[in-house]
Amino acid sequence: MNVVIYCSSKENISQEYKTTAASIGQWIGSHNATLVYGGIDLGLMKIAATETRNAGGRAIGIVPIDRKAMEYPHNDESIYVADLSERKARLIELGDVFIVLPGGYGTLDEWMSTLATLAFTNDTRKTIIIVNQDGLFDNTITQLHTMIDNNLMHPSCMQRMKIVASANECCEILQSLIS
Repeated sequence: MNVVIYCSSKENISQEYKTTAASIGQWIGSHNATLVYGGIDLGLMKIAATETRNAGGRAIGIVPIDRKAMEYPHNDESIYVADLSERKARLIELGDVFIVLPGGYGTLDEWMSTLATLAFTNDTRKTIIIVNQDGLFDNTITQLHTMIDNNLMHPSCMQRMKIVASANECCEILQSLIS
């Protein structure tokens, strides 16, 4: 199973967010899954990749060519792409399940692009798990419901997502997907 993680590349963030990324990375590695991610040697990306590999899993980085110098050096495979649009397309193409961890506008962009692509292609085989730790994504989730309430988005889009509050809940969903 290819598990795509969207997350922050920032270093100076909450230890709780780092612990979440580590726990999910450990789950991926210990279940012989493959992490597919942005491929960068920073922040939650680095933590998830390190823990995945330490637990016996593989890490595939999708790295924009202009970020090659920032690449995580222990990726099992790096796929170089021209830009962020191509990176998102490759992540969506390769992913079986998508996890949204704490992150900024890049993470939101990846989440929304994945949701839009899965809805547009009517791909119901793939799931997006939102780790809404400490309510970080409450406003975004509320906005999605507001768009549904105003007939701007089909309600079925929400069924493509599982919203959880912790790494443990995320890992329980991952476990149910491989069982």
